[in-house]
Amino acid sequence: MQEHTRLARARRGLERRLFLKALGLGLTAPLAWELCRSATAHAQEARPKRLMIFFTPHGMPPEHFNPIVTGSEFTFVGQGRVNILEPLEQYKQYVNVLQGFEYPGASTHEGILTVLSNYGTANDEATPRTTFEHVIANGLGARPLVLGAIAHRVWGIDKDGKLMWDGQPVVPEKNPLLAFQNTFSSVGTSDPQAAVKQQLREALTSLTESQLSSLSNELRSVTRAQSKLQVHLEAVQALRTGAVGQQSCESIPSLPAVEALRAAAQGQSDEFFLSEDNFPRLLAAQLEVAAQAIICNATPVVAVQAMYANADINFAFMGSPGSHHSALSHTGPQAQGNGLALEPRTPFANAQKWFYQQLVEHVVSRLMVQDPADPQRQVIDNTIIYAFSEIGEGAWHTSRSQPIQLGATPNAYAYMPIITIGGGGGALRTGQVVNVNPNAAGTDRPAGDIYLALCRAMGVQAASFGNATNPLTEILV
Repeated sequence: MQEHTRLARARRGLERRLFLKALGLGLTAPLAWELCRSATAHAQEARPKRLMIFFTPHGMPPEHFNPIVTGSEFTFVGQGRVNILEPLEQYKQYVNVLQGFEYPGASTHEGILTVLSNYGTANDEATPRTTFEHVIANGLGARPLVLGAIAHRVWGIDKDGKLMWDGQPVVPEKNPLLAFQNTFSSVGTSDPQAAVKQQLREALTSLTESQLSSLSNELRSVTRAQSKLQVHLEAVQALRTGAVGQQSCESIPSLPAVEALRAAAQGQSDEFFLSEDNFPRLLAAQLEVAAQAIICNATPVVAVQAMYANADINFAFMGSPGSHHSALSHTGPQAQGNGLALEPRTPFANAQKWFYQQLVEHVVSRLMVQDPADPQRQVIDNTIIYAFSEIGEGAWHTSRSQPIQLGATPNAYAYMPIITIGGGGGALRTGQVVNVNPNAAGTDRPAGDIYLALCRAMGVQAASFGNATNPLTEILV
């Protein structure tokens, strides 16, 4: 629904007045604009909200990924199989498994070029576009923290690494130590502009409360606008305590995987951070930085890209020997009686399960703490983690739902592996399997419908992503 016309006009006028007030207090124009936006950007929700995206390449064997559903209940364990999502079993009340969606364009690993933008031209690695996590960051006036563990080849980024776009492809930060320094080095240090920021904050709060109270009376007959104004006023009042929009950690955190990597990387060149031999500890460190950035409210948007598409890292380090792409992911489904044989793809399933073990150990479990910016809730309640791959069934390189048929009988259905974790500041309904194309019998919905819903959950308006114009309301509160 469009914002009420008079409310929108008043909000824009308020932002202009706050901006001029900020300039009058001696702040630079960019800082003045940032703080003015912070005073007016939370008309929808006063709670902090963060988004993290987590990419793993090469798809999933669906017989080892899809949940076991019984009525309205589901589980990630049982039936004598390795289940890739089993590490999330104890957190499943925060999880949504989303099925029945399709990616546009390429039907193989080149899908990495289009997956997050729902951009419909196959193998196009040049045309400008913006992926949904950057749409959200831009809408919030924030700079996303973009991290990668072997996210591109040593010689540079190419079509197998171009996952995130902001007009142009975004190159993830490959060095967790540098990411840590840039994110947390200012924590606990004095801010030379702290006094003027506080003066501005008090001025903005007073001015905003006065204007909103007046406008509230003027629009008392407009129920929806009145409701928005009340939430807006509460959000502005929260600015006095710093509950919204500030980094909330008072000291530089100590992160075990980061410190272990620091010791190992001492004296090494940049090539150390693109060496496939270092992949496990690089990913652990990047995930720790991502989790702590969320906890500290350092940025509302974080992205972690684990490997580039077609990466052939040997996964012997976790017990599944063989290159992740050409050996493990290319093992196809095989028949066993009237069903699927589980054993042939167990090594690949274990490799993909390892990614979720890392996500749970270094991110999800760490977010099960009191939110410094919202002490009545846990960080996970105010976070959305979006986890996915660029293809569906690994060996067949699918980009949409389809039955896996061995002979005449469909024994399993391959869906794009998509899940969300976390409550999104109260905006997401969780603990459900949402299947919009049961049994892959009809037409999939574009994945962009999910992105529109997540934009809405994060308080950012987006009209479309490619051919997607219908937000997935099933996951919205």
